[in-house]
Amino acid sequence: MHKVKVLAELTDEHYRAYEHEAKRRGVKIEELVQQTVNCLLRELEQEEEDAGPDEFISVS
Repeated sequence: MHKVKVLAELTDEHYRAYEHEAKRRGVKIEELVQQTVNCLLRELEQEEEDAGPDEFISVS
């Protein structure tokens, strides 16, 4: 498995929500954002697997 650093832009509202949840869990905001990105990637991969070859979903 490879790791890639990603820069994410969050609205003030989303940042505050992540900040609150990170404090509640005792983790860094970056960890929560990483979990979100990984979850979204898994969902996208699942959608690609479920779609037929004519319905390929492009990541751009």
